[in-house]
Order: sequence, then structure tokens, then C-alpha cells
Amino acid sequence: MSRLRILSNGLLLAALTLGFIIVVTSDGGAGTGSNGAIPSAIASTALETPMVKPPSAKASTRKRPAASPSQKHSSEQAARTPHPARPDNSPPAQASPKQRSRQGDEPPAKRGTVYLTFDDGPSQYTPAILDVLRATHSTATFFELGFRQAQHPTEAAQIRAEGSNIGNHTYNHPDLTKLAPRQIQWQLAHGPRSSCVRPPYGTTNRTVERILSRQGLREVLWTIDTRDWSRPGTKHIVKSATGPSVRAGSILLMHDGGGDRSETIAALPYIIATLQQQGYVVRRIPGC
Repeated sequence: MSRLRILSNGLLLAALTLGFIIVVTSDGGAGTGSNGAIPSAIASTALETPMVKPPSAKASTRKRPAASPSQKHSSEQAARTPHPARPDNSPPAQASPKQRSRQGDEPPAKRGTVYLTFDDGPSQYTPAILDVLRATHSTATFFELGFRQAQHPTEAAQIRAEGSNIGNHTYNHPDLTKLAPRQIQWQLAHGPRSSCVRPPYGTTNRTVERILSRQGLREVLWTIDTRDWSRPGTKHIVKSATGPSVRAGSILLMHDGGGDRSETIAALPYIIATLQQQGYVVRRIPGC
């Protein structure tokens, strides 16, 4: 009887235990199937902790890391550093005209022409003047007197052979403004043959100009008087002929006759050389 009671109590305890398990299972216990749901209490607890993705999750969209202070300093310094200088033996790609002129690649630009003239010849000084002109590749215009041509008959041909030319300076150098029209015409007719006339002393008036125009002659004066006729000294002659008043188109007055012209001969090479260094060419007056 006691054994039956113990067995009965055991069965009852087993039945109670089994019933408890069934109840818990039917209330949505820890099933993990496809239809299982996470209890609300657990879910809320899980969402309270933010999920942080590992760094590898951003690898595809992350930006380039910022440079460190030392790297940034190096980059700025490199940007401020100029490009390496061109090697000494490597010329620039294209030099300016001014640079080429300094380098001697091209001659300086010519400033124009200065016209050189000599009055009152020919004389014993004329051949020496021609020698200087030849040596400097220059030419000049010689305004000669008729009576001096008779004294030096070969000079005119030599002047023209050297590339220079001759102008009419009358027969014996009178002031034409003090002569009658017939006397003016006589002076011109007995002077050297030329289409250019330089009145002695540079004096002229309407009568002289009218006579020249009727004969188709051109009056040629000067813009710079070197005053070599007064024998002021070689340096003064050079300074007068090459000073700041000289410009393109200037006509220089010098002399190869009428007195001692040794200072003129001595000054002439320096005059021409200086004018050429200044960019001028020294030439005869065209059309004479």
C-alpha cells in the first residue's frame, strides 16, 4: 500500500512537471524556428545599444586621410619652392630682341642717315678726306667753287668715282643776296655742274630762290655748323658734329678748302666712328 502511494505521488509529480513544460512552450518560449520571434523585452534591450560598423564597412566610401602637420608643411614648402634653374649651358627658349642685341646676335637698329658736306674745295686736303670716307664706308657731298676746280682738275672725277657727289658753291664765293640777278646767274653758270646749290655763307633771299627755281636747281643749306673753318680744335669739331643736336636727317657743314683744314682731317675719323656707333650711317645728299 505504501509502495502504491509512493508510485502515485511520483506519477503526480511527473505529470505536474510535464504540464509546466507544455504551458511554457505554448506561450512562445525559446523556439528558434523560422516563425520564432524575439521577445519584446529582449528586442528593446538590443536596440538601446547603438550598432557601430567596423572600419572595414566604410572602406569603399571613406575620404583620403588628412595629412599630418609635418606632411602639410612639406607640401606647402614644395609649392613655394621655384622650379630648378635652367642649366648655364642651356639658352632660353626664346630671347627678346633686347636680349639678343646684348648677346650680339644682331646689330643695333639704325637710327637713320646723317648727311656730310664739305665746302670751298677742292684743295690739297680733299684726297685725305676721300681716304677717310673710303675707310669708313661713307660718302659725302662736296660743294665746290668753280675757280678751285680749275686749280685741281682731277678731284671732281675722283670724288664721283668714290661714290660721293658734287654741289655748286658758285664760282668764287660771293654773297649772292648782294648781287644783281644777272650776276647771280653768271656765278651759277661758272660753278660746278650739279642740280644742288649751296649759296655762299648760307645767305639767300627771294631773288636767289626764284633764279634757282627757274633753272631747276635745289637749294641745300645745313642744320649743324661744326665751325671747323674757324679752327677751334679737333675736340671741338668732333663734339659739334656728334652732339645731342644730331639726329636722323641732319646735314653737317664742314670744309675741305679755304684755309688750313688739318684739324678737319684729324677730326673726321672720330666723327664718323662716333656717328656709326650711335646707329647712324654717313652719306652724301641724294640727287646732287
